[in-house]
Parts: sequence; C-alpha cells; structure tokens
Amino acid sequence: MKKGKFFSFIHKHIGLILFFIMILLALISFDEYGVSWDEPQQRRTGEVSYNYVFSKDSSLLTWKDRDYGVAFELPLIILEKTFNLTDSRNIYLMRHLVTHLFFLLSCYFLFLLIDHLYQNKLLSTIGFLLLVIHPGIYSHSFFNTKDIPFLSMFIISMYYSVKALDKKNILSFIKLGICIGLLINIRIMGVIILVFIVSLLIVDLLRNQNKKLPIKLTLILILSTSITLYISWPYLWIDPVNRFVFAFTNMSKFRWDDTVLFNGKMIKATEIDWTYLPTWFSATTPIIYILLGVLSLLLLILKFLKTPLAFLDNSIKRHNLLFLALFISPIMAVIILHSVLYDSWRQLYFIYPSFVLLIVYGLSFLAKRNKKVNIVVLALLFFSIISTLTFMVNNFPLQYVYFNNSFLFAPPEYIRKHFEMDYWGVSYKQSLEYILKVDKNASINVCVENAPGITNLGILPVADRGRINMVSREEATYFITNFRWHPQDYSEYEAFKFYSIKVKDNTVSQIFKLK
Repeated sequence: MKKGKFFSFIHKHIGLILFFIMILLALISFDEYGVSWDEPQQRRTGEVSYNYVFSKDSSLLTWKDRDYGVAFELPLIILEKTFNLTDSRNIYLMRHLVTHLFFLLSCYFLFLLIDHLYQNKLLSTIGFLLLVIHPGIYSHSFFNTKDIPFLSMFIISMYYSVKALDKKNILSFIKLGICIGLLINIRIMGVIILVFIVSLLIVDLLRNQNKKLPIKLTLILILSTSITLYISWPYLWIDPVNRFVFAFTNMSKFRWDDTVLFNGKMIKATEIDWTYLPTWFSATTPIIYILLGVLSLLLLILKFLKTPLAFLDNSIKRHNLLFLALFISPIMAVIILHSVLYDSWRQLYFIYPSFVLLIVYGLSFLAKRNKKVNIVVLALLFFSIISTLTFMVNNFPLQYVYFNNSFLFAPPEYIRKHFEMDYWGVSYKQSLEYILKVDKNASINVCVENAPGITNLGILPVADRGRINMVSREEATYFITNFRWHPQDYSEYEAFKFYSIKVKDNTVSQIFKLK
C-alpha cells in the first residue's frame, strides 16, 4: 500500500482503528480489576428476573430491587447461563469484559455522532479520547454495571436522536424508540431524552405547515419506546402503568440514607447540599477539560440568547442546544429535587458525554475564528490528555482514584481524609493478591473492614481462594481496610502497618499484619 493510500485509509477508518485498539487493551488488562461493592447485588437483580422469565419463579415480585430495570443485567445472566459459567471468577471476568466492550461501543458511537455533525475526523477523535481518557469513567467501565451501561446507552440514544431528527422518517424514529426504551429500562432518568425529543417535535409542529409528520413521528416514538420498555422489563409485564409509576417514584427519592465523606465531614446522603455534585465533578475531571467545557457552554448560551430563533430550526445549532439541555437539566433536577447522591458523581456520569459534545462545539467554533488560538488550545488539550493518560497507566488498575491538579499541593493523606476514594472496595483484590504473594502459608487468616473484601475473594483463582480464611479481627493475621466510613488513621494499629496501596500520596488500601 502506497504512503498516500495508507494515510488515506487511516483517516477514513480512524474511528474503527481507535475502537479496536481499545478492545485489544481491554483484552490484556480486564482481569486486573477487582469486584465493586454493588456487583453481587446487581447480578442477583438480573438473576431474579431471569428466573421469573424462564422458570416462572415469582421471587421478582417481592425482591427488594424489583424496581430496577434489567436491560443490561438480564443479558449478562443470559450470557452466564449460555456459556455455563458457574465459578465466581469466570462470572465476574465475563461481566467486566462485556460491560467494558459495551462502553467502548458507545465511544465509537460518540465518534460517529461528532463526525456526522462536523464531518471532521480530528474533532471526532478528540471526542473519543475525552471519553476514554477520563480516569473515573474508564475504570468504572469494567466493574460498574449500574452507571456505565446507562452512560453508554445514553450516547447511543443521542446518536439515534440526531439521526432521527435529521432524517425524519418512520424507521429512524422506531430505532430511536427502541434505544430510548432500553435506556429508560436501565435507569428511569432516561425519560429525559424522550421528553426533549418530543418537545422538539412539538416545535416542528408549531413552525411547519406539514402538521401530520411531527404528530406521526411523535406517536411512533412514544409507541416504540413503550413497547420496547414493556418487553425488556419483566417486572412491568403485569400492571405496567402502576409498576412503572412505582419505580419512577422510588428512583426520584432513592432509598439510601447512609453517610458520605465530603469536604472532610461525614454527612447523611439525604442532607448533602447543592455543592456536592459540582465539587465532585470539578475535582475528578481534568482541569483543561473543565475549562474548555465551561467556556463552550457559556459560548453556546450566549449564541442562543443573541439569536434564539436560529436554534429552532432543525440544524446543528439545535442539536447542540439539545446536548446543552441534556447536560444542565439533570444537574438542575438533582439540585432542585434534593435527590440522594453518593459515591462521588457516578450516578450522573451520563451527563459527561454531553459535556464532551459541548467541548467539541467550542473547538469547532474556535477553529473557524482564530487558527492560532485554536492551535494553542489544541496543544493544551492534548497535553492534558497525555498527562491524564500517564496518570492512568502509572496507577493502573486503581486509576479510578483520580483527583485533578487542584490538589497538587495538598499534604499527604489530605484527599483520603476529605473525600471518598475507594468507596466500592475494588482495591481489596490487589491487597489480597499481595498477601498471597508474600505469605507462603497454605492457610492465611484475614479480616477485612467491609463486605467487598469478602466479595473480592470471588474473582481470585480457586487455588488462591482456598488459602484465605475470612476470620474476626481477633483471629486474623492480616487486617485490610479501604477506609470507607473510616477516613482517619487506624492509630491503634500504627505499629502493625505492613503494606500500603497509594495514589498521589493518599492511601487507598492498607494492610496491617497483626501477628
């Protein structure tokens, strides 16, 4: 292949190339991540629905999380049963790989969406990189089957939203309805896209002479969404309206009233103030990303206020206004409704792709106005991407414990004592592996601070599992903590410190050797 043709091939297929490179990286690294606190419960939710569908087991009707959608969990159980996975290690590894592959697929859809809007492979590549090189989101894409599948389906739904609004034909709105139905199933907040798309169709109805088309497309969208939601969510099969209302009501005021560590204080999740979400978002996202996103957001708002009518026509301007609404409205809803948030901002990870699209909008605008400034901004952005990637590589697989350079001059252990770090206990895997490596005894007594320490035994090889005995602290040779609900030092065990896992001078997991 000639040099010119080679570069032409790369340029044409850069999205797929990035997608497959990320798959290869996943295949050599996915087994390094531990099990998160909620994974066993999430799997059980899918299993209960599976038994309801295939074994006529009615346990679903009394299951405490029956109001959780299973559009992602149920297929995971089907895969588990299809491939006859019975050992916990194989089950967790399959779940991690499939969850991550779905995330990577959504990254490719984001690439396609940006390329559709701007016909620009550089902007599409930047959008792809801004999504995969976010330490928290990338790490969670392996072990978080709650928030990452929702983020992923949100991106796919945004892609089909733009395609449907551009094409305005029946088939495109059926595809969109299927996506939104699955999205709402994964998490009811997905209804927000349906509301905005219907609102845009109403705008078209009021502005266009052809009244029949917007009405027809609205009905098709609502019908295809409803049918998909009903079919994919077994809990709705009997009394769908009342059960959907029940699930919607529960999710708007979630049943979790434990405490979170925020700015150095333990606070009830039901009592956090409006600063919780902005603080977490701005602390765990690279600073350059934030600056570009905020400036782009302000630019778009100013453009809208200056010529609002120009944003009513079906165009790239209106699409960007949709992305702005999809970013801002969930934040405003959480603040106004005093919704329960915990574990950083993971429940709102789905707003990040819209934030990326706003960054891309700003870069596109700048490229047309001032090329010299655009080059400087791109240089800063790529420097930020490279430095963030360096952090992710150096701290693999614990890169989810990322705090940006606003904490650069913070004293050691400041972050650990002021913010949740390994709140899901994923690092227990590395701590258990270290004990197994240095202690050659056939039987090792271990005590852990909380449940994930026990759960992470399940992802270890069978032979290693057999060497670990989970015992009380009095009987234990080793005690492991992830500092959840205990951000302060374990002063009573200071002399027994054995091994620390640290990220940026902050201890994520600590092993004490008591005997």
